[in-house]
Amino acid sequence: MSKKLAVAIIHGIGTQRDDFAWEMEEKLKKQFTKRLRKLKPSITAPEAQLVIKPICWADTFAEPEDILWDKLKSLKLDYRLLRIAMVHVLADAIAYQKSPSRKNYYKIIHTLIDEKLKELAEETGNDEAPLCVISHSLGTIISSDHFYDLQQGKRKAEQLDNPLVSGETLTLFYTMGSPISLWSIGYDEFDRPIEVPAKGVQKRFPDTGEWINFYDKDDIIAFPLEPLYGSQYVKDLQAPVGGLLTGWNPISHSQYWTAKSVINPIVDGLIRTWLSINREK
Repeated sequence: MSKKLAVAIIHGIGTQRDDFAWEMEEKLKKQFTKRLRKLKPSITAPEAQLVIKPICWADTFAEPEDILWDKLKSLKLDYRLLRIAMVHVLADAIAYQKSPSRKNYYKIIHTLIDEKLKELAEETGNDEAPLCVISHSLGTIISSDHFYDLQQGKRKAEQLDNPLVSGETLTLFYTMGSPISLWSIGYDEFDRPIEVPAKGVQKRFPDTGEWINFYDKDDIIAFPLEPLYGSQYVKDLQAPVGGLLTGWNPISHSQYWTAKSVINPIVDGLIRTWLSINREK
């Protein structure tokens, strides 16, 4: 029986729905299935080799943001629509930061990710399935924090007996439109990134694993990461995204999800990983 891959998708700032990643899911599954069928014509149900779970954390802030706006909406403020957007965008990033003197949204979000990764492991049918994490915008910071804290022993996952939940099977890491470079100014030392692939994966499958940071040159929120960490840890990939109206301006920040320049390299990594763990001995 072939071994499956586990894929977690984590969104960025702003109001989101549970189906935020459905277009990316469809494209990943379609391209993965098409290529795997060509490489392994005898395999049954190639589409089932990829188990994908979007992780929507936006609801964590939905209620407090609504309460805040209820207190402000009666005021005669200029740029009303933009202000509403700011409440649901900037507030996420501000509230997420660790603070001992206020509600610990940091812990709430990472506990949620633990729970969703446990569900993903169950749906994959293998606690040791290689894990691929795809994240966008603030989600790249959240996902980086999540696995960095696990790897450095700064926090423990709720499911200690589950290698996937504990980050031990992290194999592929893809960041889209990432502001991690901007986030780095809040730390005294920021020269040690998460380890991709995780040590356990390196030992078992030494030819697998990668971290690719996708950024569009017109996306003012996204920055390269190689200057921070070095190419031995992460590979920057300048990926043009968006169409005629969105591809040449800052709106490109929201256009990574279905771009071929992003989908194709991710599928490349998924295919290589699947072939590696299912190599005939």
